[in-house]
Amino acid sequence: MTSWLGSLWGGSASSSLPFNIKSEPTSPSSRQGSHGWAIHSATRKSSGDGSGQEVTAFQASKVELAKTPLQRHRGVGSIADARYTDTSNLTQLIPALHHFHRIKRLIHPRILRAHATLDTDYPDESKPAPYGLDALDKCATTGTLIIVTESVIPLDEWLDNLNPHTTSPTANAAAISWGIYNLVEALDFLHTQAKLAHGMICPDAVFVTPAGDFKLGGFDLITPIGIEDGGGGPTPHFRKYESHICPSDYRSPERLGQRYDVLQQSAPVHAMDCYSLAVLIEYIYSHPNAGTSGQVPTPLKKAILRMKNDAPKLRPRLAPLLKCPVFDNPHVKAEIFLDEVMSKPVEEKIMFLQSLPDVLNRGILNQNVAIYKILPLLVMGLHASGGNEAAMTQDVNRREVLAIVPLLFQIAESYLAKSPELFQRHITPLVPLLFGINDRGVRGVVLQKISLLEGHLDKAAINSSVFEPMCSGFTDSSAPLRELTLKSTIVLVPKLNHANIEKLVRYLIRLQSDPEASIRTNTVIFIGKIAPNLTEMSRQKLILPAFMRSMKDPFTPCRLSALRAIITCQEYFTQKDMADKVLPAVAPHTLDAANDVRKEAFNVVEIILVGLRAESQKMAKDEAERISAATCGMSALGEDGATGGGVGGIPAPSSSGYLSGLSTWMTTTATTAAQPAETTPRPTVAGKTLSVGENGLSMPSSPKPGPAAPKFSSLSLSDAQIGGASSSYSHAHGTSGGWSDDDDIGISSSPTKGKVGGGWDDDDDLGSPGKKLDDDSDFFASFGSSPTPAASSRSIGASRLPSSSHRTGLSLTSKAAPQMQATGMKIKKPAKPAVQKISGTDILDDGWDDF
Repeated sequence: MTSWLGSLWGGSASSSLPFNIKSEPTSPSSRQGSHGWAIHSATRKSSGDGSGQEVTAFQASKVELAKTPLQRHRGVGSIADARYTDTSNLTQLIPALHHFHRIKRLIHPRILRAHATLDTDYPDESKPAPYGLDALDKCATTGTLIIVTESVIPLDEWLDNLNPHTTSPTANAAAISWGIYNLVEALDFLHTQAKLAHGMICPDAVFVTPAGDFKLGGFDLITPIGIEDGGGGPTPHFRKYESHICPSDYRSPERLGQRYDVLQQSAPVHAMDCYSLAVLIEYIYSHPNAGTSGQVPTPLKKAILRMKNDAPKLRPRLAPLLKCPVFDNPHVKAEIFLDEVMSKPVEEKIMFLQSLPDVLNRGILNQNVAIYKILPLLVMGLHASGGNEAAMTQDVNRREVLAIVPLLFQIAESYLAKSPELFQRHITPLVPLLFGINDRGVRGVVLQKISLLEGHLDKAAINSSVFEPMCSGFTDSSAPLRELTLKSTIVLVPKLNHANIEKLVRYLIRLQSDPEASIRTNTVIFIGKIAPNLTEMSRQKLILPAFMRSMKDPFTPCRLSALRAIITCQEYFTQKDMADKVLPAVAPHTLDAANDVRKEAFNVVEIILVGLRAESQKMAKDEAERISAATCGMSALGEDGATGGGVGGIPAPSSSGYLSGLSTWMTTTATTAAQPAETTPRPTVAGKTLSVGENGLSMPSSPKPGPAAPKFSSLSLSDAQIGGASSSYSHAHGTSGGWSDDDDIGISSSPTKGKVGGGWDDDDDLGSPGKKLDDDSDFFASFGSSPTPAASSRSIGASRLPSSSHRTGLSLTSKAAPQMQATGMKIKKPAKPAVQKISGTDILDDGWDDF
């Protein structure tokens, strides 16, 4: 929750600060060592939503400071044993004002940087407080003091947050050595450049950035020292407050004895700070998370003894301490180079950037350093070179960007991917810049990490900032870049809008004609994978034509990929398309020159046939259901349980049309021809077995069975003369190509030669007694011979029969032939084996519908 400080402390002047400060403090002003300052999180007002740079705001109410008395430190032994006594005549206000006025004037990389300060009693900076530093006790005390600094936390909190189970045993010790290195540099600056002594070196004055840099703060007692420095210090302010503010364990012996004349006349400016720093180093290394088992590193022990010398003159300067071996480690060296990288020559910078991935992988620099120190440097360099098209024309800048981009994605993938908030803050704004860099090397690195971007970007950003600029890769003259663009795009497809999907389809069609065989192969694989994300119209335009085109490709893997893609996408094809388009395209590849293609083609054909069979069975079932519904289920089952409603499983006459009747005839005839021995008893009439004929069942003249009929390998409609003479009456001299009663049943008009049965014997010559058929060709040739009048017979329809035999389709013997001839009925031979209508004078119900 962000609030304006003016509403919190009764003023509106704080709104002039370019920062949003959260009302709830992260560290209250009442904590030990706070000196009246509360710590708040804040952000710079860099955008409308307030999502700017993170900073820290120190806030102190003058009213509270003026009411809170200082506590004198009477420490004996360690810091943990320190005890406090109240001093009613001194408050926290004056030391806080002293710190407020000093911090905004001290600028150094190792000193806590104040971005802005505000005293709400004096909001107009052009009109500062009317009193100088020596008269702070006369300032107004009704407002609030605000100091906005870089993002930091107190030292004690940072030590507590160290991971004691880090993967690198010396990682914490190396990080602490870097922090002490920072404090030495900060104090050396104060002593040599500013000619000031800090006077309050203790944990309360040290703050740590997210990157792990130690920053020196707490300027409540800062003072000049010695006459030779022109200050004549320590100042009266220092002498009055130092025993109440600085913990006694950190005060040198002369300070404990209040021998300030020693500091003024003979002690160097660094004397008392050198002593305090030695104590602070011991305190830091004694922390259980320091990674040194509570012991000061051996190289520092001798130095600490010198720094804690009772004689101020014998305490060494701090700058030489930086050469101590404890600071000679890869962590400190890498940190130093990072701080100086902007001033290094470009070639050195490039070499260092190229070495950083290995440094991070080995754990030399930790996650916080990568995110909060390395990443800002990379972003700065990327904007400076990559964002300048003219700069990218220079090879040195191009190589620098090529060193930055892989490192940028390594940090994003290793540390930021787990935190969407950090990713959105640091990486998302860089995406348009990265795709805007007109360099193939940079584009290649970005495309290889496209899945990382896709997982943290919303659809709008992907369609506008990612897909649109990356489409240029589809038409690039570099084949590797075209192929990489194709492979990278697949992760974006689920988030592409309709317009970009259609645009992608056009690029895919173009890539199928690419000169590179690998690109054509990957294109057909790509199409198979994105099929579920395409619209129905896009599938119709793209999938099947693309697969058929790839199956004709001369590159074997391309044809193989197309066949496999067909199986993957078979759900998007209708069975009609499978039969009409896919199967004809696949079948030729069963004889492909490549063995793998042939195997895959057979596999595809088998899968297609399974689907087609299932579809065919479904169609047959649907047709049967329609017929059953049309006839109200009367034709569902016959009396014997067989389908068709006829006698003995033979279909009864129906109105299903010519094809229905044809299929019935074919089924009956083929079954009779293929089964020489019947397992099901035939129906009988008056004790005689009925045989199957053209129009139903025929009555044999005698019960003597004939030999089994020959088996035929095939039977065509032309052989059977369907629709020709078989559909009319048989005439003794006029029929040809059809079956006579004698042929069907094996009955002759002569009692002596008649044979009973549904088959043929050697002596049966289709109406020509005494003539024997030697082979199948003679058998079919005999169809054209004319039977003798005595052997001819005619079939009569059931409508002419007076008894119940008309319902069974019984055939009469030749005794009725003279009567039939008397009617004058004449049947002409058809010109060709085609369907022939029955004359109007014929009364025949043979199971066929009118045409």
